[in-house]
Amino acid sequence: MLHTVKMLKVLVALICLVSCEITEPNENLISEVEGTVRLEYRGLEWAEGGFMPSFSLVNDSTETIQYYGYGESYPLYNAEALADTGWTNLMWGWCGTGAEFYSLEPDSSILFLGMLPSYSCTWRLVLYITEMDSVNSRILRSENIIYTIPEN
Repeated sequence: MLHTVKMLKVLVALICLVSCEITEPNENLISEVEGTVRLEYRGLEWAEGGFMPSFSLVNDSTETIQYYGYGESYPLYNAEALADTGWTNLMWGWCGTGAEFYSLEPDSSILFLGMLPSYSCTWRLVLYITEMDSVNSRILRSENIIYTIPEN
């Protein structure tokens, strides 16, 4: 009986993996209808007593998408830095408490601020989005950003 339960759990996990569409993470989401969803770097902005990177999540598609965050202009994101061995996670951890899904309608965008790396590097922002059916998801990456810590 225990073996049967384990086999059923494995089977259900495999069905879920097969039924969920995994898309190529290095490209912006291209809607099957038309348009794109993209992440744009807008430069540094003075806020909260220092410079912060500004980004836009732009939905130029004809479909509503959703993203996870603490508010409409506070999406959960990650960042990657370019190392000698390739892209590495900067490990900016987020707590999911209080986070929820937010919708971004077609032909609309949100602006949000990020955090700068703690050292000089080439880096990029990473954001996860899903279609409203929560089945198809995509990883969006900003352009590569060269950041140099200013000398005092």
